[in-house]
Amino acid sequence: MNKKIIAHRGIPTLAPENTMAAFNVVVNHEVKWIETDLSITKDEKIFVIHDDKLNRTTNQSGSIETVDSETVESADAGYWFAEKFRGEKVPTLDQLIDFLNIHKINANIELKGVVGDDANYLADRLVEEFAKALERLDEHVELIISSFNPIMLEKMYKLRPDLKYAVLFSRATMGDDWNLVMQACHAKIVHPDSAGLTENKIKQMKDYGYEINVWTVDDINRAQQLLNWGVDGIITNIADRMSFLEK
Repeated sequence: MNKKIIAHRGIPTLAPENTMAAFNVVVNHEVKWIETDLSITKDEKIFVIHDDKLNRTTNQSGSIETVDSETVESADAGYWFAEKFRGEKVPTLDQLIDFLNIHKINANIELKGVVGDDANYLADRLVEEFAKALERLDEHVELIISSFNPIMLEKMYKLRPDLKYAVLFSRATMGDDWNLVMQACHAKIVHPDSAGLTENKIKQMKDYGYEINVWTVDDINRAQQLLNWGVDGIITNIADRMSFLEK
């Protein structure tokens, strides 16, 4: 099986992260996979954005689940990166699906956890709307659903048990019970942090039969080492410079 180079939020060294510009750069460099994130607003619209707050990557502020969709739609998600990206928008879920269908790009889509008084309701609405949107995803597009939050994966699994699920682990959360978490989430794929990841740990994961995609690796030598150790994919900010590793 060929190894996967997965473009983390597009190619954020060349265009503002998690924008259509960043995804289109992936196409231009013939990368086959992207990684991206879904969050939901208080009026139940789903957007492609990583952070809990709008502050870092747009000219708006506030937590996603506490603002309405008009605030997100009006946000400029590109001006901070370079003048030529001024006016770049935060993509919607529908735009993401359209992009994947048109270009036959495969995707690892991370479900962000929801906080606040309406957290459980909005989490349910996020997975419901996502599951509905996936009804029009091209059958030739490969998909992985990932999250740090086991509850989000469980909610999605109840709606779409046919999909591939991955648990994201940081170095801090990769505890002795990591395999129990995997089983509870019905996950067949593990996404560990590169920091502190050893050859022995990878062998243990492989012995359990898991596919492994490691994040976020921006050193080519480290990526090559991990691939030599047996991981299946590398999630990176420099996918344009790592595509040669897929062979």
